[in-house]
Amino acid sequence: MAIRQPAHLILIALAALALPAMAACEQGVPVAAEPDAPTARSQPPAPVDFERETSTFAFTYAYPGPAAALPKLAAMLDAERIKALSDIETQTAEAQKDAADNGYPFNPHMLGVAWKVTGETEQVLAMVAEISSYSGGAHGNTGYEALIWDKATNQRVELAALFNDWGGTLEPLRERYCAALTGERRQKRGADMGEPDDMFNSCPPFSDLVMVPYASDETGFDRMMFIAAPYVAGPYVEGAYEISLPLAGATLDQVKPAYRSAFAIPAR
Repeated sequence: MAIRQPAHLILIALAALALPAMAACEQGVPVAAEPDAPTARSQPPAPVDFERETSTFAFTYAYPGPAAALPKLAAMLDAERIKALSDIETQTAEAQKDAADNGYPFNPHMLGVAWKVTGETEQVLAMVAEISSYSGGAHGNTGYEALIWDKATNQRVELAALFNDWGGTLEPLRERYCAALTGERRQKRGADMGEPDDMFNSCPPFSDLVMVPYASDETGFDRMMFIAAPYVAGPYVEGAYEISLPLAGATLDQVKPAYRSAFAIPAR
């Protein structure tokens, strides 16, 4: 049989329970939060920075926090890292054996892959990787790779898939890119521009470049970055040529409706 306590006794009991918490507050002692109180926000995922160095090779693989925050993308990059490490282990073992069998010195190899974000919106994450390698020759080499991740579909997409007509997207940028490249070459070479018909004075086709959208602020992608690796637009000593051009007009008109919110498209 339940016994109902008088109301004034219940109030006295509640007040007694509250006294320690009130005293703790007055003394500056932390008090446990109520069950439904908001909790502190979790920290964003840390960037991944993997290193492995042996007597025969050095290997690094890094990608930023925004990529680590997307589980499927992170898993894809981790799988790529594991394969790249396995490949360099195999290649260096073969190269070391070949050097020993043929009596020439073996030089340790190197492979480094470093991804960086070029822009991120609620729907799209864009990144570019600089890939540095050395396999025992006179010098190393540098290459680039672009990656576009659609957060809505949770998959990698080609840059061209963001636009209706890829050719029509690039056509308005061609003349501006070639002019900008000529200016960059003059800065690096000074007065010595070489012969006009030199292969490193021509404007390389877009198919030879790595292209990735770039966001200069948080309003969305507003530029296109063009990267020409060494030997594409100039000799090895000139390094890579990185040129970004603003997106406007006819180029932005080609953005597919599904991706328009990812671009900084002016209201009309």
